[in-house]
Amino acid sequence: MKPKIFFLIAFLNCFISIGQPNNQKELCYLMRAANETGIFNGNIIISKKSEIIYLSQLGYTDYTKSKKLNYESSMPIGSISKEFNGVAILFLKEKGKLKLEDRISDYLTYLPEWANEIQIKHLLQYTSGLPRISKNTNDEYLSELKKIKKLEFTPGNRYLYSNANIFLQQEIIKKISSLSYPDFLKENLFKPLGIEGGEIPKGAILSLNMAGSFDNDYKETSFIHDGGEMYFTNSDLYYWVKGLHEGKLINQNSLNILAQSFDLNSESSLGNVVLKKGKILEHSHQGSGNNYESYIFYSKKDDIIITMITNNQNFKLPAIAESIINILNDKAYTVPKKSIYLAIRGKLLDNYDSGITFYNHIKSNEKDQYDFSNETLDLVNTGKYLMRRDKYDDAIKILKISATTIDLSNLNKNSDIYTLIGECYLKNKNTEMATVFYKKALELDTTNKLAVKMLKEILNK
Repeated sequence: MKPKIFFLIAFLNCFISIGQPNNQKELCYLMRAANETGIFNGNIIISKKSEIIYLSQLGYTDYTKSKKLNYESSMPIGSISKEFNGVAILFLKEKGKLKLEDRISDYLTYLPEWANEIQIKHLLQYTSGLPRISKNTNDEYLSELKKIKKLEFTPGNRYLYSNANIFLQQEIIKKISSLSYPDFLKENLFKPLGIEGGEIPKGAILSLNMAGSFDNDYKETSFIHDGGEMYFTNSDLYYWVKGLHEGKLINQNSLNILAQSFDLNSESSLGNVVLKKGKILEHSHQGSGNNYESYIFYSKKDDIIITMITNNQNFKLPAIAESIINILNDKAYTVPKKSIYLAIRGKLLDNYDSGITFYNHIKSNEKDQYDFSNETLDLVNTGKYLMRRDKYDDAIKILKISATTIDLSNLNKNSDIYTLIGECYLKNKNTEMATVFYKKALELDTTNKLAVKMLKEILNK
């Protein structure tokens, strides 16, 4: 069983450990304010020098607000779960069961010829050349993989994040171990750490401690893309990070392999890692999906671990963690504000006119509550959100508004926005207006390759 972490006392609606510095009062204030502002509905653990100094559960288990979160509440952790398959691969390597230079065709014989080109190490760094695939079941993944005739690029030469890399790692783990993937994790990785998580909903029905997710309008979103993901408590997540960096699962050399990314702009199997002279100084990772969100932060220098899970995604966990770190280092901090993107995207999707009225209202009257520091990016992302749902007319309107929020000197960003507007017109089969905006994009940035390509395609039709 994992160590007990209940040696804590209640104070100001949060939990702090006895005998710790007064900055814990600031932690209580920060997290309570984050909850009341509406940017954090979830569970959090903070430790310093291997001692848990703060633990709290803030908010509700689902959209009904009828039951509060508790210590045992569990949720999916999104992309952070890819650390499990990465560690499992290196675990098997240390046992002499595989080599990172092995071809995936050495283990998975049912894939097309391209499987002979991909080494296991390419799967770990997302340099396999496999296209983006996002499916719900193993059968769906296999079906899509078998349709692939040619890789996007020669393995090892580029980075392309695709869940296909994760799926194939899991298939190799299953093949070598003769266990189901969840059983392998529980027996070889979770059990040594005392982690009890990994439960999967049956028939899209949440068990007693599984928290359902919801958006900021309190609409249920737990199974918007079906079930199938493993659920974990925040203590599971905490003991995963702690055990990983204490060497309880794989050695330091193996951990460093997982920490290596293709380049500075790409993620490793551990997410975002700061390496110096072969040592991991920092490790952070964010995961999300279906309005669940999770975040982990580890600092070797400050000996700090922060883990958070939420069932009401607001994309503010990294910002909250930054404020926590500032508090622990006796620096000034702020309470993060609400996301414009999350506040307006659903409203614009339901009814553009009422959504834009809401946007104008918060811009005029509620800048103290909403974060307008990245207004342009939020509006562009909202436009993309509408595009993904085939709302091209509405996407054009919000993208045009986003163009008015940019400094006129930022020509490249305006060029990108005009390219998106051109795409919307093209999707609406309005080639005349698409041409107009692609040309505008090129006027602002002559190196805009996508605008050049699209103009050529339109003119050659």
